[in-house]
Amino acid sequence: MKTARPYRSHKYPACTRCHKRRSRCTIEIPGSACLLCRVHGVPCSSESVKKDERSTPKIGFIHRSLLPDSGYVDTTSHVVGPVVARDTQIIENYIGPISTDVPDGEQAQNSSVSQALNRPIYQMPIPPRRPSPPAQCNCSRNLPLELLAQVDTYFEKLIDVYFEHLYPAFPLLDEQWFMSKLSDRQALPPTFLANFVAYVLYYWNLGPELMLHAKPDQDFAWSVAVQAMMADHQKADISSILTVVLNVAGRPSKGFVSNLTSVSRAVAISHSGGLNHDSHDWKLDDHVKKLRWKMWWAILIHDRWFNFAQGTPPYINKAHYDVPIPTIDLLAGDRANIQKHYRAAECYIELCELTETVGDILPLIYHVKSGNDGMAAEQTSRSEIELNRWQQTRPKWIDYYNFEDRPLIPGLVNLQLSYLAVRMLLRRLAWHEICQRETDPSPTWLESCLNAAGNIARFASSLSPSELAGFWLPYNAHHFTSAVTLLLRCALQTSDLAVRRRSMTSARTLVDCLRRFKDENNWDLAETALTQCEPILRTIEDALVRKSPTTQPQNIDQTSIGVDDAFWDNPMLQYPGFGWSGQPEQLFPGLFSDLYADPALFEPFPEAQQIR
Repeated sequence: MKTARPYRSHKYPACTRCHKRRSRCTIEIPGSACLLCRVHGVPCSSESVKKDERSTPKIGFIHRSLLPDSGYVDTTSHVVGPVVARDTQIIENYIGPISTDVPDGEQAQNSSVSQALNRPIYQMPIPPRRPSPPAQCNCSRNLPLELLAQVDTYFEKLIDVYFEHLYPAFPLLDEQWFMSKLSDRQALPPTFLANFVAYVLYYWNLGPELMLHAKPDQDFAWSVAVQAMMADHQKADISSILTVVLNVAGRPSKGFVSNLTSVSRAVAISHSGGLNHDSHDWKLDDHVKKLRWKMWWAILIHDRWFNFAQGTPPYINKAHYDVPIPTIDLLAGDRANIQKHYRAAECYIELCELTETVGDILPLIYHVKSGNDGMAAEQTSRSEIELNRWQQTRPKWIDYYNFEDRPLIPGLVNLQLSYLAVRMLLRRLAWHEICQRETDPSPTWLESCLNAAGNIARFASSLSPSELAGFWLPYNAHHFTSAVTLLLRCALQTSDLAVRRRSMTSARTLVDCLRRFKDENNWDLAETALTQCEPILRTIEDALVRKSPTTQPQNIDQTSIGVDDAFWDNPMLQYPGFGWSGQPEQLFPGLFSDLYADPALFEPFPEAQQIR
């Protein structure tokens, strides 16, 4: 049971009577008498405490019982991109509307699929996570300053963690500029410092000395940081851009709508401040030029990869900036002689080059006007060639398909997942384009998609706890969702039993890995894929087990291939979607009642005409 006063709390002392009796002081309602005093009907000293002292605990170390529950945040949804929507729609055509963990009555309005198969639209529910800042304003308190005061003892250690583990992977702040400003705390806005603290707190355990102390409560720190950033939304200076970039890159990522508006705001402020121009010839101090250079590429990465993951068009046009790709000297600086920092800089340069490739692909994906199919196919082929050429020019020590013994370099696993996601995107686009032109495309196109998504499953299986605790761009979590969705689509649209088995096995492997990471390591990047894909996978597998024959072939080793593999190989099962010879509603009872009301939904699948 939650209580207003944690047991044996020195921050919330017991009342006078309980203290003298050495009894447990249980305060169920803040500001009221404790349980023992109420039972004996005597005055309680907790009622005489000043209101500000009993209801406003210290920032950063606030007890979780005083935080709002998860229901405090309303659920919302977003429209996923057309690539993911096609996969999701095909899955729904087989198993009916996909249900996720959304309150009753909201599924109908949060999930919808267009009936036009050439322009699929899908709204994906977003699970509520980070509490929104409180609506009321307590003007007597300066929350950012209180947060900074609470972590002042550890502030220098947090800075060491940032420049040792986070800056190499995502170089944003200029160390010389930052340290010069810290000599006078008043030179940096409290809003920026609050977001910096909330950003680094997630990586508290990376500091050996910090691990010896209790970690401040990051949920409340993020609430303070977001509230302060919202209050300063009219500012448009360098510190405002740095604040937004840190906020969007912060983990755990629990504010989709706020991040969506923050990215667009950062792009708008950057354009107005001229960050999209090369400032090498400008009359500015060198450290300011370096800071502007890093800031622009951080914003560009946010714009391209955030919108790529969320399924929304990017805001920045490739023809509207001339800032060159960062160099080793700019990124590593005085630490370039350290191998860890030098290689981390190489990883970031590779990410910047990959970002340019993503910028060529995304505008064609979200082109809604007709007559663009030929251009999209041409650009897809060209991007595939450019990606192959770019991969050949990588540093020799980087191997994007090395899932076993990769070095522990900051940002390497994030770069590896980003590359695999781009490769998967190009294979999906090529498969879609060939399906538009040919009624019976070669199965190699489907297998190429299966291999690309399967590589992400293999990549996830190879992650170690230390890599999970390292740097990740938070929105890359959506790549796992896309991989599972594509694997399920491959299983549905193939008649090859071996390919179908591989697809389902890879999907189950990926989901199981993410579930283990979430349960054992509390990995926030696993939450989105588990929320959106685990129910779908479970629905399919439960139906297969329920309809699986009672007698299995004698030559199948159940211990080596799993319970469901015998189902795939059984020659008695001939349904084109799963190998079932009966009606789809027999395989998925209760899910196909609405589906058969509109026979046009099965038009993309010629095999299904045999059933009708």
